[in-house]
Amino acid sequence: MNIMTVVKYKVKDGFEEDFVNAINEYDYSKSLSMRLISLPDNEYLSIIEYDEIDKTSADEETGVNWLDTVEHMLVLFGESRTEACSGIVVADYNQS
Repeated sequence: MNIMTVVKYKVKDGFEEDFVNAINEYDYSKSLSMRLISLPDNEYLSIIEYDEIDKTSADEETGVNWLDTVEHMLVLFGESRTEACSGIVVADYNQS
């Protein structure tokens, strides 16, 4: 049973490259995979997959600390730095 976390960021003008570099430098060793999708209007969506729910919790503190280092690059969603959700994978398809 895999778990996906999805986080949307809105990046300030001029910080796009710095943000992508910072997200690429993050330690994803607890996860199976990470994808970063570029959306219109300087928004980015990260999708991280885990094979154990405990790994998402273990990664949460590190993720919040990382977020503190990039906060100056972000436009807030109301009072939050991100829009995030997570859940259990209930359907899957991989062409291999």
